[in-house]
Amino acid sequence: MSPQQTSLDALNERLGAVLSRLAALELAAGVTPLDALAHRQQLILQRLARLEAACGLAPAAASGPTAAPAAAAAAAAAPPPTGELPVVAAVDRSGNEVQQRLQAELLERRITRHKFVRAPPEYYDRPLEFRQGIVGAASVHHLCKSIVMVNTRAPPHIVDCSDPNNSKYYLIVVQYTARLNAEKLKNFIYSLSGGTVSKRFYNMRLAPEAVSDELTGFEHNGVSPIGIKTRMPIILSHRIAELQPDTFFLGAGEVDLKVGFSAADFIRAYQPMVVDCTYNEGDADDTASDASSAS
Repeated sequence: MSPQQTSLDALNERLGAVLSRLAALELAAGVTPLDALAHRQQLILQRLARLEAACGLAPAAASGPTAAPAAAAAAAAAPPPTGELPVVAAVDRSGNEVQQRLQAELLERRITRHKFVRAPPEYYDRPLEFRQGIVGAASVHHLCKSIVMVNTRAPPHIVDCSDPNNSKYYLIVVQYTARLNAEKLKNFIYSLSGGTVSKRFYNMRLAPEAVSDELTGFEHNGVSPIGIKTRMPIILSHRIAELQPDTFFLGAGEVDLKVGFSAADFIRAYQPMVVDCTYNEGDADDTASDASSAS
């Protein structure tokens, strides 16, 4: 037997074990085999549709004598449409410690409509359309990131985040499809002081990765405003607040863990400052003040 065939047999054996575990858990949860199969089929069909749209292909028509019954069964057991979220009543104890901690905070703040998604290892190596399909976002514009910005010219006595109007650090939430405009951000944060601090004491830059890790408790690509180690003022791009539907996705404490919830719920629960802090389409490129390269 060739090494390739041996590897294939091993993968098939592992897949069989995974499917057996999944079936046992579904049975314990009261999910019938038919419902479970229909649900999985619907998820595959949704991913196919998104990939076809991304490639500019016409949707493929279902074929075969079982196509209609299968489609009907899938529709009956389908999850909420893209952009809609399930109502969560309790912490999912099957998640790891990080997910449980973040979910507990969401529920404590009454964000009951949310969804956690585990991303595959190649998530950040693939285009935004792939990521959109993985998390089930309505568009690539609904994929967002959290980055820590530091005022490198803050007066010596400003060393922490205790004063949201004059903080050393700010957590900024922007879309992947937008570019953070550090000059707009600086002007807004300067305005918070009401002119009591000279503008020369403001210069907003991306915080070093080690500083971000220490402040948030999360590593690169896992930074989140949920469950953050150091509470700091949050600035939310106004473009996220205007999304329709308003469900957006961002990091959830681990590189491969993402979470989605309503922008309206997030604004109510976390009270971020909603700010125009990104470049507009057609704006001249200003690499000196552009800090949007963070992911």
